[in-house]
Amino acid sequence: TILDGRIVEKRIFMNSILANIGLLEIAIFIIYSIKKIDGYIDDKKTGTNLSDKVYRAAKAFSQGESADDIRKILMNCIDFDGEDIEEVLELALPHRTDDDGGYNAFVVAVNKVLAL
Repeated sequence: TILDGRIVEKRIFMNSILANIGLLEIAIFIIYSIKKIDGYIDDKKTGTNLSDKVYRAAKAFSQGESADDIRKILMNCIDFDGEDIEEVLELALPHRTDDDGGYNAFVVAVNKVLAL
């Protein structure tokens, strides 16, 4: 019976270790989730994601619309001033003949100008 008592003690000990590891994993998952959600909310507040207007301007750019039309779309974006818009157009215009009409180059130019 002494041997049975040691086995029971080891089982209880092992079960408590596994339970503690499980609780630790759950705590780490919760902390990680909270961090990700906080980062997402912070990104939304600071506007680090490009706005829909930028993508609309990139689509218009790739479809060959004039630079004035692109300026009008971007002027309504809070992230841009006149100089930024001109710099984006300077960087993207040489790529208008690309296969995608310069869409990707336009988005890359916006990211460069905004330093994202």
